[in-house]
Amino acid sequence: MKLSLDEKYFVKSVKNALRILKLFKTRRQELTVTEISKLVALPKSTVHRLLKELVHEGFLIQQEKNGKYQLGFSILGLGGIVKYHTEIFDDAKPILEQFVKQFNLPIHICVMEQHKVTYLMRETGNIPMNLITKTGRQNDLHATAEGLVMLAYKNKSFIENILAKPLTKHTEFTITDINALQKEILQVRSQGFAVAKNTFAVGYSSYAAPIRDYTGEVLYSVAVISKNDFVPLKLEGELIHSIQQIAKEISNLLGYYED
Repeated sequence: MKLSLDEKYFVKSVKNALRILKLFKTRRQELTVTEISKLVALPKSTVHRLLKELVHEGFLIQQEKNGKYQLGFSILGLGGIVKYHTEIFDDAKPILEQFVKQFNLPIHICVMEQHKVTYLMRETGNIPMNLITKTGRQNDLHATAEGLVMLAYKNKSFIENILAKPLTKHTEFTITDINALQKEILQVRSQGFAVAKNTFAVGYSSYAAPIRDYTGEVLYSVAVISKNDFVPLKLEGELIHSIQQIAKEISNLLGYYED
């Protein structure tokens, strides 16, 4: 059975896209358009078009600061790649485990992808708490502390683009007013952490701090998501401080050190 010209073009594009994805083999590898073009022996215009689609679908991420590309976390859904990504945070596992032992609360590492929070990994110990935060699951940025704390460190145009989209009101406490959200984002950036109570699900709160990569960019967050009853007000200050310290330690593991 012969393929039409359109079908041949589609198959060729898919093959080229897969060739590009196969380039990202080494841990945390980042490549420019020019480097990718040379490695796959394709014109930069063709590579740029394919990269645009791969980013749109979440298979690649383009860094804001240097324009380089790296694997995206939508690949989590393809199976077998989870290990590849969680290896980045292997050294952080003892830190997370120690937190769970100390506070008896679940803790997560999250990443922003396709304008959503994606849950990359979590430590829960033996805590009897039902959480919809499985690896690869996505939630709204505006309704979670883990999302707000990453959004707060993006540039103005990025934030405006997010707030211009329809914002789901998950509960009566979810902030969907643009002016109110802008104030909340400014406060989060100023204080260096985010708290969201009952905004995604009534009876649950989240506390989060930003994780920076070696360039200083906030790509991840560390978050505690818990039933309200598990975090009394007198514990909040100590909890937030601990989360911030963990975020700092993980940032150090990723190669970021404050001046």
